[in-house]
Amino acid sequence: MTINPPQPILSGPIRERTCMKRLIAALATVLLSVNSMAALLTPEGTGEKVEKVTLSTSATANVENESLKLTSVGAGLRAKKVVFVNVKVYVGQLFVSSPETFKKTDAEALTSLKDQQAVAIQMHFLRGVDADNVQKSFKEALKANGVSSDEASVKQFLDSVAKGGEAKEGKALTVLGAKLKDGSEAVLYETTSGNVSEIKGPAGFIEKIFSIWLGKPSDDGVATLKKSILKK
Repeated sequence: MTINPPQPILSGPIRERTCMKRLIAALATVLLSVNSMAALLTPEGTGEKVEKVTLSTSATANVENESLKLTSVGAGLRAKKVVFVNVKVYVGQLFVSSPETFKKTDAEALTSLKDQQAVAIQMHFLRGVDADNVQKSFKEALKANGVSSDEASVKQFLDSVAKGGEAKEGKALTVLGAKLKDGSEAVLYETTSGNVSEIKGPAGFIEKIFSIWLGKPSDDGVATLKKSILKK
């Protein structure tokens, strides 16, 4: 029979120091968890209301440990025709890092993203939409713009959408594109539950993904949203 040696009895000061170390470690774990769940965009200022959604005038994004200020350049309603009825889906708001170089024209809006260090669209959902339908809508828009869903980075983005779960009513879904220091580009997808996926791709990747909203509209609802965003 094996007898375990008696455990040492900690004195008062030692016991207090041990408890303090454990408390600090626990707090550090909590803080890391909070930081990992931090929203992609921190809204600033109060702007207009669209469909009872109060928009912000600007937002801050953290990219490669660098804080970037983004400015709102437009917003509008995305509706979808279902059996002859226009269903309100979400209010979309576009942010860019350099508003002075963003072209608010139908033909130049998408290509002018080349001059942006970062761009984001935030979608405030007015109704719940399951992940399959969110992905389907994005796929249709990409196809309308000649973007192959089989391209590695695009496929990874669409997979993140499928795995992201339902877009919940009353919550915001965010897509953020940023140019990285190594010349590549990243697209971050934040679900309405606050989970973030980062997908990296080559130069031009951001433009391909943002063709969903700023390229050739895949239906009348996207066309109306784009027109509202680009309204001067």
